Amino acid sequence: MRAADVPLIERDHELAVLDSAVTRSRRGAGHLLLVEGAPGMGKTALLTALRRRSETAGCRVLQARSAESEGGFPYGVVRQLFEGWLATAAPEERRRVFRGPARPALRLFEYGPQDTPVGREPALSSGDRQHVLLNGLSWMCAHLAERRPLTLLLDDAWWGDTPSLRFLHYLATRLDGRPILLGVTTDPAQKGPWLSGAHAVVSLPAAELIRLAPLSPAGVRAWLGGRLGDGAGSALVDACHQATGGTPFFLRELIDELAAAAPPDGGPPPAALVPGLAPPRVVHGLRRRLRALPAPAVALVEAMAVLGTEPGLTYAGGVAGIDPGAVAGALGALVDGGLLRPGLPPRFLYPVVRTALYHGLPATRRNALHARAAHVLAAAAAPVDETARHLLHADVTGNREVVSLLRRAARKAVADDRPTAAVTYLTRATQEPPAPGDEVTVLTELGRAELRARMAAAVDHLGQAMELSTDPVERGTIGPGLAQGLVAADRVEEAVSLLQQLRNEVGDLDETLGGRLDIALVVTARQAAHLRPIATRRLSEMAGADTVAPRVARLLALDEPVAALGRGEPAARIGELTEKALAEVFADGPGSYDHEVSAQLWCRVAAVLACCDLLGDAERLLTHALADAECTGASIAADSYRAVRAWVRYQRGRLAEAETDARHVLHRADGAGLRSPLAVFAVAALTCVLTSRHELDAAAAVVRTHDFSASTRRSVIYAPVLFARARLHGALGDTDTAVEDTLHGCRLMEDWGLRDATLLQTLDAAVLLDRAGRTEAARALTEGALPRVRAFAGRRVTAAGLRARGLMAAPGSAVRYLEEAAEMLAGSEARLDHATVLVDLGAGLRRCERWTRARRTLNSALAVARGCGAWGLVTAARAELSAMGVRVRVTEAGAGALTSQERRVAGLAAEGIRNRDIAQTLFVTVKTVEWHLSRAYRKLGITSRHELPKALARQRVGVA
Repeated sequence: MRAADVPLIERDHELAVLDSAVTRSRRGAGHLLLVEGAPGMGKTALLTALRRRSETAGCRVLQARSAESEGGFPYGVVRQLFEGWLATAAPEERRRVFRGPARPALRLFEYGPQDTPVGREPALSSGDRQHVLLNGLSWMCAHLAERRPLTLLLDDAWWGDTPSLRFLHYLATRLDGRPILLGVTTDPAQKGPWLSGAHAVVSLPAAELIRLAPLSPAGVRAWLGGRLGDGAGSALVDACHQATGGTPFFLRELIDELAAAAPPDGGPPPAALVPGLAPPRVVHGLRRRLRALPAPAVALVEAMAVLGTEPGLTYAGGVAGIDPGAVAGALGALVDGGLLRPGLPPRFLYPVVRTALYHGLPATRRNALHARAAHVLAAAAAPVDETARHLLHADVTGNREVVSLLRRAARKAVADDRPTAAVTYLTRATQEPPAPGDEVTVLTELGRAELRARMAAAVDHLGQAMELSTDPVERGTIGPGLAQGLVAADRVEEAVSLLQQLRNEVGDLDETLGGRLDIALVVTARQAAHLRPIATRRLSEMAGADTVAPRVARLLALDEPVAALGRGEPAARIGELTEKALAEVFADGPGSYDHEVSAQLWCRVAAVLACCDLLGDAERLLTHALADAECTGASIAADSYRAVRAWVRYQRGRLAEAETDARHVLHRADGAGLRSPLAVFAVAALTCVLTSRHELDAAAAVVRTHDFSASTRRSVIYAPVLFARARLHGALGDTDTAVEDTLHGCRLMEDWGLRDATLLQTLDAAVLLDRAGRTEAARALTEGALPRVRAFAGRRVTAAGLRARGLMAAPGSAVRYLEEAAEMLAGSEARLDHATVLVDLGAGLRRCERWTRARRTLNSALAVARGCGAWGLVTAARAELSAMGVRVRVTEAGAGALTSQERRVAGLAAEGIRNRDIAQTLFVTVKTVEWHLSRAYRKLGITSRHELPKALARQRVGVA
């Protein structure tokens, strides 16, 4: 982009000054206009605008630009100004211009036989001849302006040669009464060898001064809009303004780089790209400016660029290798040169300056400076991660101290929940490399950090550590983490084989470690049907052993409730067994959650609690386990807990919280090498949530996007996805597919001995069949399930049985069944089930023409469904009310009517955050954000996000 093409944003005042100067000069009032600003502030662009305005006004425009390489040639600027006109002027025009007192000026543009400019002859240096020449040049300009007003423009005056600047000063004092406009750009911070001549010009009292200021954030937004379109959000604007300080040149170059990095879908580039960009022209320009600085200043600023923002002078001086006494002088030179801000601590003028200087360093010098920085920081006992950051860029030297420091930095990163940083440090440590005796430890630390970061490389590095180790206890300690990684990589059979081998190796060497391996083996082997006999056999061996560690025995006792569920015992009894087992386990105190080996065990327990209508207990157990897993960095286990909690929260009718959990898990899983097998629960929960909101296309997209392996689809843990898919197909009217999916999921669970856990889904299938007109099949399915429903005696299951019978019965009997189901669920934790039954009951009452009771029941259904955010049920209840002739008003109004998720989305949008960033923050899709905003706008009675702040402040609740 040329200077002529630069948009003059936030320069309205300056352009008005230009117009005024052109007008006055055309009327014969000569004028000197100075444009002053730091490099890149847009002086040349403004001078170009002055040229265009002068040409439009009919002025003759002559322009020159000073250059550092030409400053030693006398009258170089003068020749540059006039030689273009001379080359095209007719002889008559030349005679007219050089007549009379202007004749001495002609000698300046004539060359002798050896091509030596006459202006360099010694005779010209005498005072009298100098004055004659300056006077001749002045009259030459006056004669040029006789027929057309004259505009003379000089860019970068500080590099001009002294004789030329002396002429401009001479001319500027003789502009009165002449239609001559003299425009000059200057930078007060520049220090050229001929700067005194420029000072003489710019300090004239008659000069009109324009000082250019940086662009404001609004100006940056306008620049971005012109180059990238209107999609640039506030985050990108803020990042560009912070990086460039609003300097137009830096901003222009940065935007060009951003445009090249923009995504192919046409959207704006992410703001996170900005801090790392170093536009090539900015790099070259800064390197050129460095050449004019003394060597200590160059060394200091390069050290500062490597150290980062606001480095201590002690560190920077040490890295630069300059004498402490020279630091102050170097710092002053950098401030004067426009690279640093005045004052302490030393800071770069703008972040892009630091980035450009850093990227402009040759790689060998940059790496050497990083190595020196690490040495200086380590000697000064600086924070270990600051020191390690430089070692990442230093050359490999085989230094064992480097390995030690990187390991310490990795431990700190893990403690700070920055596993990716820990992986980076430890990967660099393996390249150094570590001492032979430390290889296993470093590889183990690396693999565990990668597990935390869900990286597939964890399996390789933990496997390498296992191969290098010959100590059974050390191998057994590494093994559970490797097995967890293998399971997350869908390699369950390998994980079981590994755990069997390690358990045999450990034997009686370490009782505690042996117990951990036993639990890991049993839990892992139960994840595949063909491996379950291994778990059963190991449990039998443990039962026949003389001693079993108490903690291991109590943890494995948590399987008893699952066994009781398989035996068909009542829900109340199973709940008691579960609570008793949990109480015994937690009596052990801290450390009960062993996430590396038993995460799936805790999830099984929570699922049993939910099956027995203890949904609140299940959520609390998962919440405690999740908090512990996140505290200890067990990320794969945390994903498991969060996914199952999403499923439990959905069943409790807490749809917004369920969606947040599910999207969090799926967002983490996207692009990750390792994924918790229980991510199926997140997919199921999110599908059900969206189906309950009647967002059927979004629900179908979730099922379609998140696929699972064949082995997972054959496993019992895939059943929730089948049940969720059945709900979706049912809502879409595809009854056959819905029933098929439901019965398929039931078969998977029954194959695992969990027949009673399928009762809810079996009864749902019966309701679907009845609604499709297949009444006989529906009744047969219901009647076949009722004996088990009575034996299990769970609250939700019993209510589901009553609901199924009611929907298939005659109107009078139907109401009785549905009333009993609604009464059973009233006050329960299964609010979604309660809302569903209330809608069915209201419909039944309407069909029996019990209008008052029907209206009251349907209003209750509306309240419960709205509290859940189940807009599909809300729509169904409104339809029933409308069928009775009741005028249904939309009662959601004001901020008080927003759901929790709508409030979160609206609150972030009110802060100016764009939809893409909101989606990333809340782990949802952009379309979901748009959907929540559209609902929020309707409830708040507004039409745009600009009205959100005031609307959210109004707590206006509608009345039903």
